[in-house]
Parts: sequence; structure tokens; C-alpha cells
Amino acid sequence: MSLLTGQRFTTAPANDFGEIHNWNELLYFFNHTLPECHMELREDTKQVTLFVLYLAIFVVGLVENLLVICVNWRCLGRAGLLNLYILNMAIADLGIVLSLPVWMLEVMLDYTWLWGSFSCRFTHYFYFANMYSSIFFLVCLSIDRYVTLTNTSPSWQRHQHRMRRAVCVGVWVLSAVIPLPEVVHIQLVESSEPMCLFMAPFETYNTWALVVALSTTILGFVLPFPLMVIFNVLTACRLRQAGWPEGRRHCLLVCAYVAVFAICWLPYHVTLLLLTLHGTHVSLHCYLVHLLYFFYDIIDCFSMLHCVVNPILYNFLSPRFRDQLLSAVVHYLPKVRARGDRRASSLSSSSTQHSIVIIKEGAQPAQRSHPRVSAPHSPPAPGFRSKTSPDF
Repeated sequence: MSLLTGQRFTTAPANDFGEIHNWNELLYFFNHTLPECHMELREDTKQVTLFVLYLAIFVVGLVENLLVICVNWRCLGRAGLLNLYILNMAIADLGIVLSLPVWMLEVMLDYTWLWGSFSCRFTHYFYFANMYSSIFFLVCLSIDRYVTLTNTSPSWQRHQHRMRRAVCVGVWVLSAVIPLPEVVHIQLVESSEPMCLFMAPFETYNTWALVVALSTTILGFVLPFPLMVIFNVLTACRLRQAGWPEGRRHCLLVCAYVAVFAICWLPYHVTLLLLTLHGTHVSLHCYLVHLLYFFYDIIDCFSMLHCVVNPILYNFLSPRFRDQLLSAVVHYLPKVRARGDRRASSLSSSSTQHSIVIIKEGAQPAQRSHPRVSAPHSPPAPGFRSKTSPDF
């Protein structure tokens, strides 16, 4: 699932790779290059912990993201202008969640890969492509909020829908291309037990590992995080300057957006870089190296919490989304009531012959319409709105 899966032991000098001639020798080399210091760490406890975390994230994330996709897809044509980014972000998070059962089984099988060479590469590619998509759509959402709030030009108002669609297509294409340099070096290694590992050429393994780790950190955190901070802060300041009545709530949401992204991703990228640089560019203490290798999988799993938190922050905290969700849930209730009323009217007409009540099958009773859902100035899904753009 991650670069360190195939790069677990890279502490020896790069020139030692010249004496290795096959995969089995390389695996033996990996397993005997950690510094010799002894630590009592329970692998069985770690496996159980990982399985529970993966299972919890899978169940909760699956339900949340499916609800977000259904509601936003149903309301895409008539709801907030930014719902397109939220919908695509939920699709990307759902893709990450759907890959979790494979990682759960791999952990419980002690990283033995039993599903063939194609699935080895495709599963990693599928995970990384959706990971980058989710992060990039968060950045696009942050930027577009501020642009929509401040830009009132007629050209933007006319072409904003088309531009958002083009941006979404561009994000998916970019996210599909970025993982390729890493995925082409992921292979199924047939040792005593088959393992799905990152296997760059022997002579340039450390260079490839460093390039992939740096690109993952730069594209996945170093560039997106400052953009999120800057545009979310600018949006909050703009709303407060405009005297928006819920300015304090928006500022708290902005702090939550930034804090959640940092908490989920910063530990992962710091650990990835430290383990990649260790042995060739920096020297870490023996016990620290063991701790980082041991907890890397847990930290990697912890980063996937964004698939659970994103639907809450960007959807379920919004009053309008809750109204849309309630409307979607009760969408079929009027039909049930109509059928019941039709049966009652049929019984009444057959017994009394006084009157005939006709109810169409698709009729919607007046109670179904909700003033906050149909109102053109309803609060926005992500918790932001603008005086100049009611759907914002």
C-alpha cells in the first residue's frame, strides 16, 4: 500500500547493491541491514490493532461517502455551485475506502500477497490515484470558495460551471499520472512467501526510493497544505470583514479543515521521509529506526481517517446538507402514504359509495416540501455562503 512496504530496510550504503544478483539475495540483504539493537515489540498486537482500525474506517467511511455521493448527485443540478468538488472528493475517498479490505487481509497474512501480479500493481495504483485526487479536490474547494466569494465579474459568472468541470477532469487526469513512476517499480516478489514490494533497479534503488518519497511528500503535503491554509484564512477574513453573522462559526470550520489535514498527513510524510533518508543522507538512532518501522503501518492507516472526517466537516456539519439528506430519505415516504390512501379510499367507496378519492401514484403531499431546501438563499453545504453568491 505504501512506499515503505517495499522499502522496509535501506540502511546500508548504496554500493552494496552491486553484489546482489537476484530477488532472494535482495530480500536477505534487506532483512539483515537494520542496526543490531533489540526491542520487544509485539507484532501480533500491531496486526490486531491495524485490522480493527482498517475495519472501522472501512465501515464508517463507506456509509458516510455513499450518503454524500447520493445526496450531492441528487442535488447537483440545482444545489450549491461547489457541490461538484465535494462530490468528486467523496468519490475519491470512497475509492480509498474500497481498497481497505485488501490491506486488512495483507496485514493479517503478515504481508503475504496471494492475489497475483496484476492486482499487486493495480491495487497500489488505485489507492494512490484516489489519494491524490482527494487531496487535490480539497485544494480546489478551498481556492474556489475564495474566488467565488470575491469574483463578481460577468465572465466568471457565465463560465464558472464549465471551468469547474474542466478542473475536475484535470485533477483526475493528473492523479492518474502521478503514481505511475512508483507503480511501475512495484512487483510481486516470489520468495518463501509472495510479497508485493517496491523494487527499483538494484544499482539505483536508493535514488528511486528518495525520488518517489520526495515527490509523494511534495505533491501530497508540501504544496497542498499551504494553499489550503492561505485560501481558507483569506475566506474567513473576507467573511468577517463583510460582517457575516456566522463569521465565528466559519473561522472555527476553517481551523478544523486545516488541523484535520495536518493531523492526518503530517505524521505520515515525516515518517516516510525519515525512513527513506536514513542510512544514506541522515543517521537515526537505532531504537528510533525500529520504532519508526514498527509504527509506520499504523501511521499510514491513521492517515486514512480523512476519508471519515471529510464527509463530516464538508457535508454533515452543513444545515443545508442535513436538509437535503432528510429530503432524500423521505423521498419515497409520500408514495407509500399515497398507496395507503388509495387503498383506504377504495375500501370507503366500495362500502359507502358516497365519494371517490383519486390520488396519483407519484403525487407528493404538501408536507414534503421543506422551506430551507427550496429556498434560493439556503446555507451552503460546506458551511460557507456569500451575500454576492447565495449558493456559495
